[in-house]
Amino acid sequence: MKHLYFSAREFILSFSNFTSSKNRFFSPVLVLLFFVLESSLNAQEITIYPRSNMVLNGSVSLVINNAAFKNNGTFAAGNSTVNFSGHNDTSVSYLSGSNSTTFNNLSVSKSAYGVALKSAAIVNNILAVNAGNLYTDSNLTLHSDASLTARVDVIPSGSHIFGKANVERYIPARRAWRLMTAPVTNSNTIFKSWQHNGVYTAGKGTLVTGTNPTGAAGNGLDYSTQNTVSMKEFDYNTQQFVKVLNTKVAISSGINGSADNTGYFVFVRGDRDPANTVVPNMNNTTLNSIGAIQTGTQTFTASPVINNYTLIGNPYASPVDFNNVTRTNLIKRFYVWDPSLNVVGGYVMLDDLNNDGIFVKNVPASLQTKDIQSSQAFLVQTNANGPASITFNETSKSGNNNNLVFRPATPNTPAGFGTGAIMTTLNLLNTDKSTILADGVIAEFDNIYSAGIDMDDAVKFTNTNENISIVRNNVSLAAERRPASDINDTVFFKLATTTRRNYQFVFEVTGLEQPGIKGFLEDSYLGTSTIISLTGKSTINFSINADVASAATNRFRIVFKPAVSVLPVTLSSVKAYQKNKNIAVEWKVENELNMVKYDVEKSTDGTVFHPVNTTVVTGTNNAYNTYNWLDANAVQGNNFYRIKSYDINGAIKYSSIVKVAIGKSADGFSIYPNPVTDNVINLLMNNQQAGNYRIKLTNANGQIIFAKSIISNGGNSTEAINTGTKLSAGIYQLEIIGQDNKHDLRKVVVE
Repeated sequence: MKHLYFSAREFILSFSNFTSSKNRFFSPVLVLLFFVLESSLNAQEITIYPRSNMVLNGSVSLVINNAAFKNNGTFAAGNSTVNFSGHNDTSVSYLSGSNSTTFNNLSVSKSAYGVALKSAAIVNNILAVNAGNLYTDSNLTLHSDASLTARVDVIPSGSHIFGKANVERYIPARRAWRLMTAPVTNSNTIFKSWQHNGVYTAGKGTLVTGTNPTGAAGNGLDYSTQNTVSMKEFDYNTQQFVKVLNTKVAISSGINGSADNTGYFVFVRGDRDPANTVVPNMNNTTLNSIGAIQTGTQTFTASPVINNYTLIGNPYASPVDFNNVTRTNLIKRFYVWDPSLNVVGGYVMLDDLNNDGIFVKNVPASLQTKDIQSSQAFLVQTNANGPASITFNETSKSGNNNNLVFRPATPNTPAGFGTGAIMTTLNLLNTDKSTILADGVIAEFDNIYSAGIDMDDAVKFTNTNENISIVRNNVSLAAERRPASDINDTVFFKLATTTRRNYQFVFEVTGLEQPGIKGFLEDSYLGTSTIISLTGKSTINFSINADVASAATNRFRIVFKPAVSVLPVTLSSVKAYQKNKNIAVEWKVENELNMVKYDVEKSTDGTVFHPVNTTVVTGTNNAYNTYNWLDANAVQGNNFYRIKSYDINGAIKYSSIVKVAIGKSADGFSIYPNPVTDNVINLLMNNQQAGNYRIKLTNANGQIIFAKSIISNGGNSTEAINTGTKLSAGIYQLEIIGQDNKHDLRKVVVE
């Protein structure tokens, strides 16, 4: 970077008389300066006179050392950085002039004292106070437009910004709700800030409407034909958004300079043109937040009640990386409102449960990232009963300006989402086949997750328009986490707030390939079952019509079913279990008639099976037989096995699939597939003690319809239990009684 360095008694730019017909090299525009002037330490000033221009082309750095900058002409900053340095006080180091000065980057690097803004200063990109202080004198504006929003860089300890400033937030033409905040303290009122003091100026401010509006002379609320409420606050005691009925109050609730800003839910139609209260009118606007810029540590108190939510406004005029905030008794999860979704926006949940810095979104195509933007608000969730808070430090700031959060465009769906996930997107399907992203949910599968509902599962927040959620135990979820061993359970969807129109599901599945298992989207209204890919993307269109049943909230579900036939009832059980570093496979056969041999087939990638052992039948027409094989080449992770049988007529059939996971897995029992098929219940036993286990299967009336004992060799194992009788469709309970007489219940679904 080129540097222009000034340390002068007085340097005056006045080139307006340099242009002539004989010498056209000079012009009123100074293109580049390369002066190094070091003289007196008194009364130093760089002056741009009227009708004169100073232009900095390229990414140059203009260093003003112990000097003032007086702009009475025109200053064109380009991509430059203007840095005030030195040790003299504000009587020497200041900005002044009759014209406003627009900087690309403005920095203060004073070894003592600071810099005063005695005339209007506008920063387009980065404001950095690296050392010393900046005194704004209410002359600073952090600019925001369609391409860029200015931000305040990390401010080190001992440096400050004193005085008020105007923090802008550009909002494009879109009628949508937004979660917003004014990142200032000691602020002006809502009316003077976001309502532009009640004055209509094209592209400035917005209308804040509500019930019983009395305008500038009263409660500040603007009139609309419907008297609809367009601004709300969040009460974490009641867990409800409450109407803002008076805008003649401070836009930030505090004046102490520490976490004083308030979060709001605001419906922005455009600027203050009264025509914008009429649908579908809208236009671009810029909201001004006027007050002192918040710097240093900012700590917000959150709800002390488990599972409660708190609305937090980003306290800084800068993006913040959620990875770098300090959470006390809060889940590493946040909810935002994405204005690009559906008609007026929708909630998006992001969380990072394993703390690897990578966040999962329930709406994968949303443009929201882990970086919370300047003027953006978000909701956090309390982890347990007790004091809770979130703390922002200067090091929480991020340089990642995500313009698209406030400037919605067509989202792009990422290519993949990691292992063991179903990403479901709901689109509005237009007559021209174009789509509008409406909502989405995620189901993740891993043995680290519980089969019940806990903090790993993210509750669904209700959108204004269409909503899709996953339902478990009558709870609507934006993100459902369940054990990987239960991936063959049904995923139940809830589709709400629909209208009569065409829709589209997009399913993106990763890591759920199961040998012999296929996934189906079942539509209870049409009575159809459509296969979906377990290795990629599937798109399925559907419609809501005048029939009430077509809009049933429980119309859709994903069901996983075996894709191969199983052995006849002569196979009484198949199990596999970890034995030291190996895996033992055992299958028992009753009434073994006309069988020739059995192959043990193995899969390590969940897609392709290979024969690893052949066992010839011992004897003929045996009443009972048990076979064993030891896999001495077990791998870390999942090991899948199935038995392939051959009879004397050449017929080939396959058993159910059993799985053993070597490595870390959650303790307990689970059943897959569920719903069960062909009366075979696969019981997966994770990290269990060796010994005898009793199992009982009871129907909905509490009648025991099947019971037996099984012997576990300990560790991880799978028992394929054949009930031997035809089970009627319904819900059953499988009770497992262990060595310590502990009872575990698992639901079994039979279709």
